[in-house]
Amino acid sequence: MAKKPSQRRNFQDEEMELNLTPMMNLIAILIPALLVSTVFVEIAVINVSAPAIGTAPDAEPPKDKPDKPPLNLTVTVTDKGYTLAGSGGVLNTVGADAEAKGPTIPIIQSQVDCQHYLGTWPPPRSKNRSQAKCEDVGPRTFWVYDRGALTKKFLELKDAFPEETRMIIAAEEDIEFEAIINVMDSGRESKKEGDEARELFPEVVLSPGLS
Repeated sequence: MAKKPSQRRNFQDEEMELNLTPMMNLIAILIPALLVSTVFVEIAVINVSAPAIGTAPDAEPPKDKPDKPPLNLTVTVTDKGYTLAGSGGVLNTVGADAEAKGPTIPIIQSQVDCQHYLGTWPPPRSKNRSQAKCEDVGPRTFWVYDRGALTKKFLELKDAFPEETRMIIAAEEDIEFEAIINVMDSGRESKKEGDEARELFPEVVLSPGLS
């Protein structure tokens, strides 16, 4: 009686060695690429409320009048400095007479590290265009926004209005967006060495004039 074809074959198990060299080469290339990408890719998120369009619906007047009116803090950025205003009007100019006209916190001349502005000028650039651009790494003197005085003023307002968290930002048309981001960063929180961070005005609303 003839055997089945499968029974006539003589099968033998042979051990095969896997060639892992291509896979190891691929992993050796991927690991440095992933490490490099994690160093240079930075993602930052700033919560900003878009300006409202149109008029708000009629609301019922509050029954009880609050003891203290809301702050309604507004920071206007110009090429001359920061102008801060609230429900009581424009705040007095820092370091000047109360009757003087001008921004609340005027721009100052200060040393700037050119490493952050290679090929351009620090904001406000309209005030610095008469000087040479930052070409080399190192400190140079430019007109800059006084962010230290701005943070100090935010702390004073927070002490007077501890429940307030909202800030409205407006700016002139030729103001760099970088200067607006600096206002957001200065108004988000204040942290001194050895102390916990103190929240200031993290809720930002952009003026309808900004886009």
